[in-house]
Amino acid sequence: MKIQWACRVSVLAVLALVVSQTESRGQMVYGQPYGVPPQLVYTPSGPAFVYGPNGPAPAWPYAVPAMYNDGEPEPTESTDESCSSGECGGGENEYLFDSGHSCRGGSCGCQASGPLAGMSGWLAPYSETGCCAPHWFDVHAEAVFLRRDDSSPARDLTRLGALGDAVISTGNLDFSSLDASFRITGVYQTGTGSNLEFTYLGLNEYSKQASARSEADALYAAFDNFSINSNGVPVPAAEIEQLHQAEYQRVNLDSDFDSLELNFRRRWMGPTCLIQGSWLIGVRYFDLSDQMRFYSYANRDLDDPIAAGHEETGGEAWYNLKTRNFMTGAQLGGDVWMCLLPGLRMGMDVKAGVYGNNAKVNTSMYGEDIYDNYIGFIDPEALDNDKVSFIGELQFMLTYQISHNFTLRAGYEMMFVEGVATALDNFNPALEPDRVPFVADGGSLFYNGFSVGAEWMW
Repeated sequence: MKIQWACRVSVLAVLALVVSQTESRGQMVYGQPYGVPPQLVYTPSGPAFVYGPNGPAPAWPYAVPAMYNDGEPEPTESTDESCSSGECGGGENEYLFDSGHSCRGGSCGCQASGPLAGMSGWLAPYSETGCCAPHWFDVHAEAVFLRRDDSSPARDLTRLGALGDAVISTGNLDFSSLDASFRITGVYQTGTGSNLEFTYLGLNEYSKQASARSEADALYAAFDNFSINSNGVPVPAAEIEQLHQAEYQRVNLDSDFDSLELNFRRRWMGPTCLIQGSWLIGVRYFDLSDQMRFYSYANRDLDDPIAAGHEETGGEAWYNLKTRNFMTGAQLGGDVWMCLLPGLRMGMDVKAGVYGNNAKVNTSMYGEDIYDNYIGFIDPEALDNDKVSFIGELQFMLTYQISHNFTLRAGYEMMFVEGVATALDNFNPALEPDRVPFVADGGSLFYNGFSVGAEWMW
């Protein structure tokens, strides 16, 4: 409970900071922030103007760089005379492949002559905004494909005979394939170079199934230790027919998560526009769910009684285990972008936070046979525990601008989740009356994969 209150206080503190920053940015004088090149003009929340070959034109929310001479505005592009003479303005590089300047033709001004600048026009990105335009969007959406690795120990779930080989194990339930999820971010500008961001990530569903069949009714489930005593010897009298003389057994493992974020982001620009980035502070809610289901079916074989005078009853058994992790906390992060070419950027985004986690574990198991419609193997259990958890994200991205408003993006990303309760960690095969319930909430998860999407600016 103390952990939950501490996280709530931290969330409220971050929200108060965001509100105060929003109000202060709305009242500031729109001068040049520290570290911004003089040719980059910042504007208030309204249209600005930039000088160009055909007179002033609107720009939003920033103006592109313009050069000045004796206090008079000049076009951002060179004249035909300057190109015909082969002369271009000097200065430091504004993008990575700007290895030199040369004039390409007599109508478009000075252009870069780097190794990628000569690509065909139909392959080149939209470059009118240049490199000094900030990495800005109003909304971005993308499909995210992630696989999951966890730290759960390997264990047998079904054997062919009490001491036989495993036919179902936790290794059959790993989420090694990529699973699709969805991320969307909306942006609200709060001031010069700053904004609020709301991000949702989720709509995924990891699912895995493993099954086994034995015509000889020789499947033994892990419950009650495969009917093996403490000395490692099978005890036929301790066998439960629905679990230890089964014809068919199946295990299902499912998982999903939903993430909600509210962040305040402040942008910065490098002195030559080659590098730009931002820092952020915000709050996040992360809901992680795991579910494990075990089904066993035993056929009633009247020709093969368990013991003299004791005929088989057959029957079925159902086991259900569900874990939930409700995590709330504050996070810090930022991104860095490098301009490869005007309209083509490579970047990295990182976020990390500490969270209060309310972990819940719910378990039940019952069965039936020809004599009983309900057999309670495990009475319904509802356990929970509070602890501190960690979430960290790292993304490597590439953006390719299609038009002034539309940009494609793709990248590779990783997410680390530490200190959570997973289904496999909380699998407890002991039955009544020797069962001791517990909560295992020290699990570690690692998600990695790729994303493909787009950014849109109004």
